[in-house]
Amino acid sequence: MMTEYVMPLDAIVGQEQLKLALALTAISPAVGGVLIQGERGNAKSTTVRSFSHILPEISIREGCPYHCDPDYPIPFCPVCGNESSPVVSAPAPFVELPLGATEDRILGHLDLEEALKSSHSRFVPGLLAKAHRGILYMDEVNLLDDQLIDLLLDAASSGRAFVERDGFSLSYPARFVLVGTMNPDEGEIRPQLLDRFGLSVQIVTPQNIEERVMITQRRLEFERGPGRFLQEWEKTVQSWRRRLVEARERLLSVEIRTDILHYIAQTAVDAHVEGLRADIVMAEASRAYAALCGRGTVKAEDVDTIAPLVLLHRRRPEPPVPPKRSETHDDSQSRLGGGPDSSRRDGSPSSPQRPSAHSAQKPNSDTDSSSTHPSGNGGQGNGEGHRVIPVNRDQPDRLSRIAGPWTGEWNRIQITHSRMRHMSRRLGQPPASHLRGRNRRLPASRDDALIDWPGTLLAGVRRQHLTVGSPVGWRHEDLTFRQSKHGSPVVIVFVVDTSASMGSLKRLGSVKHRILKIAQAAYRKRVHFALLTFGHREVKTLLYPSNKVGRLRSILEDLPAQGDTPLWDGLWQTANTLKMWRRQIPWFFQLYLMTDGKLPGLTTEWDTHVSRAQQCLSQIRLSPVSLRVIDADTSRVPLFWAYKIAGLLGAPYERLDGREVVG
Repeated sequence: MMTEYVMPLDAIVGQEQLKLALALTAISPAVGGVLIQGERGNAKSTTVRSFSHILPEISIREGCPYHCDPDYPIPFCPVCGNESSPVVSAPAPFVELPLGATEDRILGHLDLEEALKSSHSRFVPGLLAKAHRGILYMDEVNLLDDQLIDLLLDAASSGRAFVERDGFSLSYPARFVLVGTMNPDEGEIRPQLLDRFGLSVQIVTPQNIEERVMITQRRLEFERGPGRFLQEWEKTVQSWRRRLVEARERLLSVEIRTDILHYIAQTAVDAHVEGLRADIVMAEASRAYAALCGRGTVKAEDVDTIAPLVLLHRRRPEPPVPPKRSETHDDSQSRLGGGPDSSRRDGSPSSPQRPSAHSAQKPNSDTDSSSTHPSGNGGQGNGEGHRVIPVNRDQPDRLSRIAGPWTGEWNRIQITHSRMRHMSRRLGQPPASHLRGRNRRLPASRDDALIDWPGTLLAGVRRQHLTVGSPVGWRHEDLTFRQSKHGSPVVIVFVVDTSASMGSLKRLGSVKHRILKIAQAAYRKRVHFALLTFGHREVKTLLYPSNKVGRLRSILEDLPAQGDTPLWDGLWQTANTLKMWRRQIPWFFQLYLMTDGKLPGLTTEWDTHVSRAQQCLSQIRLSPVSLRVIDADTSRVPLFWAYKIAGLLGAPYERLDGREVVG
């Protein structure tokens, strides 16, 4: 058996904030998990593995698979039920959560082999039991299902895992240090889940030449002779273990004065955090840091040290100052930074007044324009007698589906939309909806439900009232289904006209404002979005399918308006891009074409444009696409060129202000 060598913690150059965050969580599990954000190749995983090797050894009964505390064993542990088993010391466990892990793998599941052999239902604990009294490590936590993240955070904060599945209703101890890593460029975590992590650390690539050289030297030295390298750093490993043991023992006696609690509250208020979790975590982390420093009382300096770890992922910008009456509607629309995401006018938030070392007092603080009806053929009528009505601008169901080889698949995608609209209600339901016998409702499609094999086995066993060792037979009515948990297969694609005409009358600014509004609604539904532009004889893909609103915002801020309007080239290239994306993931696309429609020769060369439109449609039909044309012409007397484009494409037409032309 090969020995696994791990880089000693103190041999890792830098990462001091990460080391501190891990230590605080190991001293006081009430602090919560640690979220590590940063680019690849910066030793995030290496640091966590190294930290697991400095955790104090734990006492277990020899052969225990769940690292039970000998005084408080897990009830169903096959070893700890026998008190004659000797107690030995063992390293704290380090369990890595696979990216494709399911709920039954995490919590536990029915032992199918035992059920088939003896007709008995036996519970097999999951990864939470294996990580008990150690570290549970999740790489790329932002790619995990939201419900699984919530489940893990609940267990980490409560110290117990609760199981309500496969006919079991039980709980077992699950005390562990929860550590998750993520690369923000690959997707974000919903703010509600982000707040559940106690501490957060931002890892950046070092730019100091000497530091980079030292990192490389130590890595090469470690790989040449890991055994010798570990011996050289053994004293630092033992020092870390001793400090953690002493800090855990001291934690219970650490006091935090009322004036320090006032200071913590003021710090949280100045960071504009939501809720009170930041205050509680800051208090727990301050106590853990004081214990690590060998003190029995929390100081203001302790709060200052740990506050960045607590507030990094919770801090919000100061609410914007209400606009003056003189500000116009166009100005407010063209600003991308308005609303809750705008930055402070005076720089960083002011620091709260720190209490003196002996103070017990609360620290001081300051406290519709008229529209010309379009002529000519449109997407919704014959061009005569049209009226303009307000519509729900961001409702995907109103988009026109382009006919193609995907007609049958649209029924399935509509079911998915329905599930997404009721997601908040579903989150409060049990993970499996059991549908048995003649009264069960079969799933609308194979994508909506899967066979629940444990439930099916148990149904057959219970129906036949079998005894141990009896053969089991199953019937059709024993089949049990459970809901599958799919993310949205929909991608919203913004195809934006960036020609010179879009730069006048702040049209492009209004388009950016509208795009962000749709993207923020999509983010809340876990729907991806992408951005393509056409203008200045170029077609560009500026954002591949993502759910990162911040990245989209930064791209839009630098988006210029120049050159001519290569609309048909843009749609042709968009169709090819969608085909390429669909080869990787079977997405469905909701296309928003945003243009003022000012094409050269649209009236004088009508037949040419009709031909080009048909060519683009034939290419777009190769992918499952729904389309809507949004008119970016914001002038007082619009010319409705985009309305003619919508007619050529057979798509719904909508004004940028949210009004739709219907027949």
